Amino acid sequence: MTYDTSVVPGAADFAEAPARAAPKTSDIRIPALDGLRGLMTLFVIVSHYYGEVPSGIGVLCVGWTAVLVFFVLSGYLVGRLIVEKMHAGNFLRVFYLRRVCRTFPTYFTATLAILGLGWLLGDRWPDGAAPLPLWSYLVFLQNYFLIHVQSVGAHWLSPTWTLALEEQFYLVAPFLLMLTPRRAWLALMIGLSLVGLALRGHGVLHGDLAIAPVALLPTSADVLLAGMILAVLVKNDAIDWAKYQLHVRLTPILCMVLTFVLQKWDGSVVGPRFEIFGPFLMSIGAGAFILMLVKGAPEAPRFEGRVLRFFGNISYSVYLTHLAVLGLMHGLILGGLPDIGTPAQVAVTTAAFPVTVLLAWVMTKILEEPITEWGRRHRWA
Repeated sequence: MTYDTSVVPGAADFAEAPARAAPKTSDIRIPALDGLRGLMTLFVIVSHYYGEVPSGIGVLCVGWTAVLVFFVLSGYLVGRLIVEKMHAGNFLRVFYLRRVCRTFPTYFTATLAILGLGWLLGDRWPDGAAPLPLWSYLVFLQNYFLIHVQSVGAHWLSPTWTLALEEQFYLVAPFLLMLTPRRAWLALMIGLSLVGLALRGHGVLHGDLAIAPVALLPTSADVLLAGMILAVLVKNDAIDWAKYQLHVRLTPILCMVLTFVLQKWDGSVVGPRFEIFGPFLMSIGAGAFILMLVKGAPEAPRFEGRVLRFFGNISYSVYLTHLAVLGLMHGLILGGLPDIGTPAQVAVTTAAFPVTVLLAWVMTKILEEPITEWGRRHRWA
């Protein structure tokens, strides 16, 4: 979820450009992608606040879908940037500098603050302990320890494994394309996706990936590379939108139906068929939906509203802090873990939402945006 938004330097003047213009370069912002990110951010909050708690509402457990969409969207945006800028003489230096400016300040501020509060408050903030090595959070390796110890670690920092995974992806993604002949890009990425699918299948069937089957970079290759494959296809105008528009628009629905069938077949969202093939199907559906927004399909304007784009803009800070705010408020006010089983718990959970939004907005304005903008001053040459 730590992608560089759907804009790169020079795009400020295009912030309000309509998605129907079907932008073709990374210098033009696509508002609908911001809106999609905002909607997925709301999905995560609803899932963690009202779904994934002891008395939660099962149908609201949509956070996993949001995470997979984030991965595909991240792959698309980063892939598009790499494809268009990789020939710049200073590409690697500027690419990694901008990534650091975009992700590190907010991540380390939130992570260190949460770890510090957990230490200071102790039992007054239940489930704040960190059975994973603290240093793993500082070097973006907590996802590997998550699999090793079969624990999400400090619960209020549990979403950070996805950010660690994306940082690892950013580290290797440029070289994947730069060291491969252009004509072999698609074959390589499709091949690696199938390898990732096979590795995830092996891990699930042998019980090695019980916590999160896509927590490791190799086992999530098909999901992350789905976005990069889409970026290459769009850049090369390889998809005849006029001819295949209906097919593309039906693909997300078909993938949702097939995923639902897998879930029912397994009888659970943690069944082996779902855990192996579910992310694969969902990544294809997410890629098709992103293509719809990029090409300006009739659905695109629905994602261009100010509310969704607002949440898309503060999504990174929301993602980092929403669980901590929820846990802190329940711990200090009610002396327990988050739940919605009583009116008091529902009230505290509901109150945590505006607190999270306010905190995330402040962090975005005083920390994330200024440093990100400084990073964008370093131009491609």
